[in-house]
Amino acid sequence: MSGIKSLADELRDSIRKGKPPQAKEIPPAEQTKDTPKKKTETLERLFENILNHELTGREKLLIRLDDKTLFLLKQLNVAKGIDMNKIISYSLHLFLKSHPELTRYIKEHIKTLDL
Repeated sequence: MSGIKSLADELRDSIRKGKPPQAKEIPPAEQTKDTPKKKTETLERLFENILNHELTGREKLLIRLDDKTLFLLKQLNVAKGIDMNKIISYSLHLFLKSHPELTRYIKEHIKTLDL
């Protein structure tokens, strides 16, 4: 048991010898590649895409949103002039585009549905 040193013993020995205690090297945290400038450019591109999105349908839907989301959409309308309908349409369009399996699922189940 005498061969096992505690951390406190090692610290005492290093202080007596005048050497700073050797700490295990911790690699520095990797900096994210997204700089503030790059994030701003990405955000501006997103706003541009939303503003360029066309509302082509004639059908209107009544949707229910929580207060926090509605407040955020109203603030976005004031800050950037983006209409709530446009951002909801853009978001839904992007969601369906990124999840094609949902569209396939609906098409397959409509075929099997007895009318």
